[in-house]
Amino acid sequence: MTAGKYLPSLAAKIIIVAMSSLAFSRVAYTTRQQVHKSNWKRFSTLEPFSIDTTNGEIASSFNPLGPPDFLSNLSVGESIRSYGKNITRLSSSPDIFLVKDLISTDDRNTLMEAAETQGMKVAGTRQSGENTVRKNSYLAWIDPYSITTTGEGSDWRDAPSVARETIVKSRLCFAHDVMNDLINDVVSMDFCFAEDLQVAKYDKDGRFDYHHDGYSRYLTVLSYLNGVGGTFFPFGGMRDELEGIDFSNEDEVSVLSFKRQLERCGILIVGEEGSDGYLQSAFVKPKQVVHIEAGDAIAFYNYMSGGEKDLRVLHCSLPVPQEKWISTAWFRSEALTGPFASFKKAQLVESFYGAKSMSPS
Repeated sequence: MTAGKYLPSLAAKIIIVAMSSLAFSRVAYTTRQQVHKSNWKRFSTLEPFSIDTTNGEIASSFNPLGPPDFLSNLSVGESIRSYGKNITRLSSSPDIFLVKDLISTDDRNTLMEAAETQGMKVAGTRQSGENTVRKNSYLAWIDPYSITTTGEGSDWRDAPSVARETIVKSRLCFAHDVMNDLINDVVSMDFCFAEDLQVAKYDKDGRFDYHHDGYSRYLTVLSYLNGVGGTFFPFGGMRDELEGIDFSNEDEVSVLSFKRQLERCGILIVGEEGSDGYLQSAFVKPKQVVHIEAGDAIAFYNYMSGGEKDLRVLHCSLPVPQEKWISTAWFRSEALTGPFASFKKAQLVESFYGAKSMSPS
């Protein structure tokens, strides 16, 4: 595969951003983007927000950091087809969803090949001073707005195009309607923007210990590129058992002590490797095992409506019995997860619904 020549000019990037936003978001998904503008108020006519504007509780019920309404209304185990994809709710506390066949076979191969071509670095985190949190894992970042040339007549889809399409499909399926509107607005980047697509590889026995995605990443869409799972959510699907725990307070949340109290807990995601290797561990006794295939993805939400970290989505990548490839689309909101989250949220509510709707009836 020829990687092509990259043209890093600022003008070229501006052009491709504009073209991709218009061509893909506004044409391929026109039904979603039927947005009316009336002065400074904006709202979707296809999927209206589930907010009662007749009372004074808009700010408390409005959660742009959570799933869109058509997913919020799903019961655990219930499925819906949206944007040509089947989406199933796996958990309601916390919100975790499974989408089938998000990335095609050819596109998965393109991402893996591109990551190896550009070179993958040993994965680390800010907490892993000597890389004790992650083991035998490597990653690369693919800029969705790079420009490549593949030669006349080539039918090869370049990695930036695949990354861009993966990010757009991820946000349309899983981001709140308000955030989907804001992401196309350059001046609203502090409210919502997408990181470059990360591609990661785990060698045999590679792992990533319990962690929260954090750093304002309010939405994670994790795709399984070669059909190997091993993702474990110890608090997933445990609504009744989680009562009384403040999951915004790190001092109250202990994975180990929680697991010791229950015979089985959490959700384990497995693929072609099966679950036997994971279940041999005394620390992995899942309440639910979910089977995925190559191209499937899971989505989960990392912050509560007030901007606090939601530690119910702590998760890990268990030591894998064979090579594993994933890609991750992260969506960030510095405004709604930072120190002024409540103020920024009030601003957002007012800009979409007007100051009048904020007053008690």
